[in-house]
Formats: sequence, structure tokens, C-alpha cells
Amino acid sequence: MRDDREQWWSSPEVWGGIECTHVRVGDGYRDQIVENGHRARRGDLERIAGLGIRTLRYPVLWASVERNGRRDWRWHDARLAKMQALGIRPVAGLLHHGLGPDDLSPMDAGFAEDFGDYAEAVARRYPWLRMFTPINEPVTTARFNCLYGIWHPHRRDEASFLRMVFGSAQATVMAMRRIRAVIPRAKLVQTEDVGRVFAGPGLGYQADYENLRRFLFFDLICGRVDPSHGFWCKLVAVGVQVSELQTLCDAPCPPDIIGIDQYLTSDRYLDPDLAAHPHTRPGGNGRDRYVDVSAVHVAALEGQCGVIHRIREVHARYSLPIALTEVHNGSTREEQLRWLAEAWEAAQLARTEGIAVKAVAVWSLLGTTDWNSLLVSTAGHYECGAFDVRSMPPRLTALGTAVADLCETGSFSHPTLERPGWWRPEKSEAVEALFSVQGDEVLVLALREACKMRRLTLGPRPVLGVIRAERMADGRRLRFRFSSGLVVETQAQERPDAAVHAVLDLILDGETGHLRLSHLAMHGQFRIERMTIGAVRRVPVPAAYERRAGLPA
Repeated sequence: MRDDREQWWSSPEVWGGIECTHVRVGDGYRDQIVENGHRARRGDLERIAGLGIRTLRYPVLWASVERNGRRDWRWHDARLAKMQALGIRPVAGLLHHGLGPDDLSPMDAGFAEDFGDYAEAVARRYPWLRMFTPINEPVTTARFNCLYGIWHPHRRDEASFLRMVFGSAQATVMAMRRIRAVIPRAKLVQTEDVGRVFAGPGLGYQADYENLRRFLFFDLICGRVDPSHGFWCKLVAVGVQVSELQTLCDAPCPPDIIGIDQYLTSDRYLDPDLAAHPHTRPGGNGRDRYVDVSAVHVAALEGQCGVIHRIREVHARYSLPIALTEVHNGSTREEQLRWLAEAWEAAQLARTEGIAVKAVAVWSLLGTTDWNSLLVSTAGHYECGAFDVRSMPPRLTALGTAVADLCETGSFSHPTLERPGWWRPEKSEAVEALFSVQGDEVLVLALREACKMRRLTLGPRPVLGVIRAERMADGRRLRFRFSSGLVVETQAQERPDAAVHAVLDLILDGETGHLRLSHLAMHGQFRIERMTIGAVRRVPVPAAYERRAGLPA
């Protein structure tokens, strides 16, 4: 019987996460903890605790602790002690998309044993920890590393993919065994992107293959990969010993909580109609050629994509407790709010259906850098989270305010939620206007276009206020004034698209005061300066972001 905390009328917990990928791309490494400034910046944990978050996915990454055969725990000692003092419970991640020290891979002989040694060392050093994610998203990582060649070791063959997934399963089982020898009550919170694959005519067989593949890691550690499983023969064919597979069947290590990492682009559609996607490079499987696109763009799949459907699938397959361990939308502020609202509502709905959804984790509280290119680009494309780290101290965003409300009351509201995200059909009923816009004709037109794209309603009696846009006398700057007292200045551009989107985000964040935005580029990449009377006080940006974005120091 479910205990009282699991009753349908209660809300799931609100967890948080900090994007912490440490991965090799080509000859270089990407470390998101450095790039989002968390490695060097003090006060982040206090800010996160201030939101009300009491469980946080947090890195204790093997490659960050161990170098040249020596372990340096000093940074983690300080941060984990601070979390203890703040009453934050970590979900300790030991490998997040990356590899071990010296690029040690789950495909390497001895990886599981060495990884187990490190996991035990973490447990002995921090015996108060209770939740662990030894290896984040093993199937997703193996796809990017070994099928698509995006990350090291940059392979593109199924054999490498299968060996990496199996090696990750062995290592996870070993890690939890070693951890539980020290912390008997330790829980495994195993994360994965389980997006479903849909297919056009003639490609159903490929979708069936990929839909089984997405569950391969969970099936392995749950002891379900026996001779009747669709991947048993494939694993044996690439060198996995029958005795090794049988060991996992005989001594499974099922997750205490299955973590679903669901994004707008997680669900996919395989389309054999190449002409319908002239700007997308086609792929294939050696038998057919097709284009792999986000299923959310396919109107015919409305009602089959999204968080609630993946929750139901995972529950039907495993009947284990679930958490939404990564909820993030790298988009404009209202779309971030709409995606969080959809995930939260899905979790609540699932609980009314008797599904034990424990938590919703707001991922990337400090934002992410270059995930729009899967970390291949070094352009410094920053996506905000609950905080915007392009200023110092980091600014609380509208998403952060929503998180604080969820933590306090179990719900949140915002006028932008009256209209759905772009991935959902528009409602037919009329909604209240959020803004009205006045001023320079070109800027007003740009604001109208931006609001239309973002489903922000304009009208003569706005709920939030009036935006007045003007060109300053010098002809080189633009000024936007908002009813709240916010004044934003930017440099003039031939097309002010980036400026108006950045201004709209600042307005929705509830920002006030006199700000100057510089180095403006598309997608809201900018530096923030806060103006004071008679002077300019620059709001610093983390040095790592400066380097990635190519901004002057």
C-alpha cells in the first residue's frame, strides 16, 4: 500500500539540478561547472536554497576529483559541507556524459572495478549521502559518443554503442554494490532520456528497434535482458559474455527511482519524405534513408508526444517510482514557464492515476552553454535557467520565481500561461492583453512580430504594462521603457530582433532599474550593465562565459 505521502492529492517534490557535463569534444574538454561560473562563484548554493529547493542533483564527478592518480576533494568538501548546512540533500552524480580520468571509458577493461573504487571512496568520504546517480543517461551518452560521433571517442558503429551501454550497466551495478557496503540505505536514482520514436511509412521497423534501444540500460540493470530480449544476441555478437549477461539477470540492481529526462526534442519522428525537410541533412540505417526530426513538429502526432505519455510508458514497463529529473527548455522566458507548467501538470496527473511520481527537477538552475550545438560549438550560446549568470550576482528570472512558488505552495501562475507553448494548438477563447507597445515605428513593428511569435498578446488595456520604444538622439542607441520603471538601452541595429527579445525576457523576469545591454547577438546573448546616476556600474560576467562568447575581458 502506498504511504500517505503518495496520496494523489499531494504534490511531487521540487528538485533542482545544475548542468554539470564534463565531456571531451575533439581535442578539448567542456566543463559546464566552469562555464556557468559555479566552480569559482560563491553564493550559488545559498541562492538555490533561497528558492526553497531541498534536493539537488549535484556533481561529484570522477574526472574532476581524480587526476594523475591522485584525488583532490577540497572543492567538493567545501560545497557538500555548505549543502549540509543549508539543509540541501544532494543526488550525487559521479559521471555526467563524460569519461573517467585519462579518458577511461566504460568500454575499457577494468572500468567497472575502477569506477567502483571511486564510488566507494565517495561513500566513505561523505557517508551522509543517500542518493546517487553513478552514470547519467548512459544510452544517450553512448548514442552521442559511439553512434553519432559527436563526443569522444567519436565512433559511429553499433558495436561500440552496445559495448558502452553494457559497460555502463556493469559499472553502475558495481558502484551501487560498493556504495551500499558503506551506506546500506543508499538509493539509485537512474536517469535517462526515454523519448519515443515515431515513424513514417515503411520505417516502423526502425522505430521499433529504437524504442526498445532507449530502454536497454534500464532493462540490463533490472535483469530483463535474457535470451528472449531483442538485444541479447546483439550484445553477445559484439563480445559480451553470456555469463556476464546472466550475472545481471541473476543479481539485478533496479533503480529506487527512475529519472525521466524529457525535453521538447526528446520524442522523434523518422520521415522517409526527404523533400519535406530540405534544410535537414538526411540519415539512414544502411537500408533506408530518412530524416530524423523532432516529433513535436508533426501535427499528426498531437496527443502522443510529451511528458505524461513517457511517464505512463515507463510506469507500465517497470512499475517503479519515477522522478522527472531534467525539466528544461532552452527558449524564451514564457516558453520556459509553459514547459515547466506542462511537466508539473503531467506529474500531478500521473499521481492521480496511481503512478508514484516523486519529484520534478528543474534542471539547469544556473543555465547552460552551447547545448544548442551539443557542445560542439564554442560560440558561448547561453540559456538562462532559474538564474541568469550573465550578471553578478546572478539575476533571478521568471522561471526562478516560479520555482520558488512551487516550493512554497505547490503551484505557480503567470499571465503568459493563458496561452500554450508553440508546441500546442492555440486555444480558441480570447485572452487578456499582456502589453501595449508605442514609439518608433520600426521598433514597434519588431516588438509586435516578437510578441506574435512568442504568443504574448498585445492590446489597448494590458495586464502587465506599456512598452515604449525609441531611438536616442545620437542615432546609435535604442531605449525601451516599461511601466514598471525598467529602462533598457541597447546599441542600434539594422534589425532589432535580438534587442526586443532580450527586453521582453527582462520584462517578464520582473527586472527594474536602468540597464544597458551590449554585445547583443541573436538568441539573447548579451552583457548587462546596470546604470547609476553619473556613472556606469558594470555587472560582471563569469570569465569562462566571456571566453566562450568571445567577449573582451
